[in-house]
Amino acid sequence: MTIECQSVLPAELCSENGIKITESRELDGIIVTTQKVVMHYATYDEYGNVASARVTFGSPDASVSTDRRVSFVIRYKQVRRGTGEIVGGPLWPKGIFGISPIGGEGPNLMIKSPMDAVKVGAGLRKGYYLSPVGSKWKVCTNEDGNCPEVEALHIGIPNDMKKNFRMQKWKQANVRYNFPTLDACLSWGAEPVCRPTLYDTGNSTIMVPTETSKPYSSLEAGTQIVVKSEGQDDWNFKTTYKPEVEIVPGLEHNIVGIRYFEKNSLLVDLDSQEIGLRLGH
Repeated sequence: MTIECQSVLPAELCSENGIKITESRELDGIIVTTQKVVMHYATYDEYGNVASARVTFGSPDASVSTDRRVSFVIRYKQVRRGTGEIVGGPLWPKGIFGISPIGGEGPNLMIKSPMDAVKVGAGLRKGYYLSPVGSKWKVCTNEDGNCPEVEALHIGIPNDMKKNFRMQKWKQANVRYNFPTLDACLSWGAEPVCRPTLYDTGNSTIMVPTETSKPYSSLEAGTQIVVKSEGQDDWNFKTTYKPEVEIVPGLEHNIVGIRYFEKNSLLVDLDSQEIGLRLGH
């Protein structure tokens, strides 16, 4: 979990050069430390300080809380890795909640998912599933508070829910990755790109890797895409804009972003370390 500095700390403590503290301090239940960290994501890096707090999330009438303090990052800048450009604005919301369930990032992999620190209700398996978010969207931002709400994230898994998904053991492509992957191939009339694949609600596009010596590119609107993963049903879709599918030099894995979650579902069982997909429901 990473949180924009100015959303949780007084504005005078935040700058692109760092958080202006000389010793650890507690503010509104958040312990902010002087320990700095750089978080590495698909095409950008986030710079911040390690903090900790108990975290509550969800809708007001159906929230859950961590049963202990969890570590997260208070970020003071985001840098696009290829260009060094400092980025921000509406495309980088002040609060990003990651639901990656395994592994970790930061010093000694201490930045882990808050999901692991949530106790689920009686009779439920530890984990979560995501129901489809729908495809009717409008331009909005978290900052303006004008985005539609969708009941999509369900904490705790009923025992009979898994039978609706094609379940398989997840893989962890690299020890530094904080997410589970399935091996999948993406193709669009050329040689398929086969890599460990992350299904990621936090990514607005589909990303596939290419060699670092090649330039960044993207596919034209109207391109037919097939996603094949062993043990799963094939997912077919057609791009509606450019750059909905990005070809990213140096990326080590495929990323299937929010387009998948418009009509499809994902389930992560933390007890059995399984991940499952379900198309068209």
